[in-house]
Amino acid sequence: MNCIHFTVPGQPIPKARARRGRSGRWYTPARTRVYEERVGWEAWLAGARPVTGDVEVRIVVRGKTRRRKFDLDNIAKAILDGLTGVAYYDDAQVVALEVRWESGEPSAEVAICRPEIRGGEG
Repeated sequence: MNCIHFTVPGQPIPKARARRGRSGRWYTPARTRVYEERVGWEAWLAGARPVTGDVEVRIVVRGKTRRRKFDLDNIAKAILDGLTGVAYYDDAQVVALEVRWESGEPSAEVAICRPEIRGGEG
Protein backbone atom coordinates (compact mmCIF):
# COMPACT_ATOMS: atom_id res chain seq x y z
CA MET A 1 0.00 0.00 0.00
CA ASN A 2 1.38 3.37 -1.02
CA CYS A 3 1.26 5.74 1.99
CA ILE A 4 2.37 9.24 2.95
CA HIS A 5 3.09 9.87 6.64
CA PHE A 6 3.44 13.22 8.37
CA THR A 7 3.01 14.86 11.76
CA VAL A 8 1.25 18.12 12.57
CA PRO A 9 3.02 19.38 15.70
CA GLY A 10 1.14 21.16 18.47
CA GLN A 11 -2.29 20.78 19.99
CA PRO A 12 -4.78 19.36 17.46
CA ILE A 13 -7.70 21.72 16.89
CA PRO A 14 -11.23 20.34 16.51
CA LYS A 15 -13.41 21.58 13.66
CA ALA A 16 -15.54 24.44 14.97
CA ARG A 17 -19.06 25.01 13.74
CA ALA A 18 -19.50 27.53 10.96
CA ARG A 19 -20.46 30.97 12.20
CA ARG A 20 -22.74 33.57 10.66
CA GLY A 21 -21.20 37.00 10.33
CA ARG A 22 -22.98 40.34 10.60
CA SER A 23 -23.37 40.37 6.84
CA GLY A 24 -25.29 37.10 7.04
CA ARG A 25 -22.52 35.13 5.33
CA TRP A 26 -21.26 31.91 6.88
CA TYR A 27 -17.56 31.49 7.66
CA THR A 28 -15.16 29.03 9.29
CA PRO A 29 -13.68 30.43 12.53
CA ALA A 30 -10.06 31.60 12.14
CA ARG A 31 -8.62 29.10 14.62
CA THR A 32 -10.06 26.19 12.64
CA ARG A 33 -9.06 27.68 9.28
CA VAL A 34 -5.45 28.21 10.43
CA TYR A 35 -5.20 24.61 11.69
CA GLU A 36 -6.63 23.21 8.44
CA GLU A 37 -4.09 25.24 6.45
CA ARG A 38 -1.28 23.92 8.67
CA VAL A 39 -2.44 20.33 8.07
CA GLY A 40 -2.40 21.00 4.32
CA TRP A 41 1.10 22.46 4.41
CA GLU A 42 2.48 19.56 6.46
CA ALA A 43 0.92 17.10 4.01
CA TRP A 44 2.30 19.03 1.02
CA LEU A 45 5.80 19.09 2.55
CA ALA A 46 5.56 15.31 3.07
CA GLY A 47 4.87 14.89 -0.65
CA ALA A 48 1.08 14.66 -0.76
CA ARG A 49 -0.53 15.67 -4.04
CA PRO A 50 -4.21 15.39 -5.02
CA VAL A 51 -5.16 11.96 -6.31
CA THR A 52 -8.30 10.55 -7.82
CA GLY A 53 -9.84 7.38 -6.46
CA ASP A 54 -10.13 5.97 -2.98
CA VAL A 55 -7.89 6.82 -0.03
CA GLU A 56 -7.60 5.53 3.51
CA VAL A 57 -6.63 7.84 6.38
CA ARG A 58 -5.20 6.93 9.78
CA ILE A 59 -4.89 9.61 12.46
CA VAL A 60 -3.26 9.35 15.89
CA VAL A 61 -4.11 12.35 18.08
CA ARG A 62 -1.66 12.87 20.94
CA GLY A 63 -1.99 14.98 24.04
CA LYS A 64 -0.51 15.19 27.51
CA THR A 65 -3.79 14.85 29.31
CA ARG A 66 -7.29 13.64 28.65
CA ARG A 67 -8.82 16.21 31.02
CA ARG A 68 -9.74 18.60 28.24
CA LYS A 69 -12.90 17.41 26.59
CA PHE A 70 -12.87 17.16 22.84
CA ASP A 71 -14.41 14.90 20.25
CA LEU A 72 -12.00 12.90 18.13
CA ASP A 73 -14.43 13.10 15.24
CA ASN A 74 -14.21 16.90 15.21
CA ILE A 75 -10.41 16.75 15.12
CA ALA A 76 -10.60 14.20 12.31
CA LYS A 77 -12.97 16.50 10.38
CA ALA A 78 -10.53 19.42 10.64
CA ILE A 79 -7.69 17.20 9.41
CA LEU A 80 -9.74 15.74 6.54
CA ASP A 81 -10.84 19.22 5.46
CA GLY A 82 -7.23 20.38 5.61
CA LEU A 83 -6.24 17.55 3.25
CA THR A 84 -8.90 18.43 0.68
CA GLY A 85 -7.20 19.80 -2.42
CA VAL A 86 -3.80 18.65 -1.14
CA ALA A 87 -4.00 14.85 -0.78
CA TYR A 88 -7.32 14.29 -2.58
CA TYR A 89 -9.92 16.38 -4.34
CA ASP A 90 -12.88 15.62 -2.08
CA ASP A 91 -13.08 14.02 1.37
CA ALA A 92 -15.77 11.76 -0.08
CA GLN A 93 -12.79 9.82 -1.51
CA VAL A 94 -11.96 8.62 2.02
CA VAL A 95 -13.21 5.02 2.17
CA ALA A 96 -11.60 4.06 5.50
CA LEU A 97 -10.84 6.23 8.51
CA GLU A 98 -9.11 5.24 11.75
CA VAL A 99 -8.77 7.80 14.54
CA ARG A 100 -7.37 7.18 18.00
CA TRP A 101 -6.01 9.08 20.97
CA GLU A 102 -2.68 8.39 22.71
CA SER A 103 -0.85 10.06 25.54
CA GLY A 104 2.18 12.04 24.43
CA GLU A 105 3.46 15.34 23.12
CA PRO A 106 0.50 17.22 21.55
CA SER A 107 0.39 16.46 17.83
CA ALA A 108 -1.52 14.65 15.12
CA GLU A 109 0.20 11.87 13.21
CA VAL A 110 -1.43 11.22 9.84
CA ALA A 111 -1.07 8.47 7.24
CA ILE A 112 -2.80 8.77 3.87
CA CYS A 113 -2.82 5.52 1.89
CA ARG A 114 -4.04 4.38 -1.50
CA PRO A 115 -5.79 1.01 -1.15
CA GLU A 116 -4.19 -1.78 -3.13
CA ILE A 117 -5.88 -2.38 -6.46
CA ARG A 118 -7.01 -5.96 -6.71
CA GLY A 119 -7.17 -7.30 -10.22
CA GLY A 120 -8.10 -10.59 -11.76
CA GLU A 121 -10.91 -11.39 -9.35
CA GLY A 122 -14.14 -12.78 -10.57
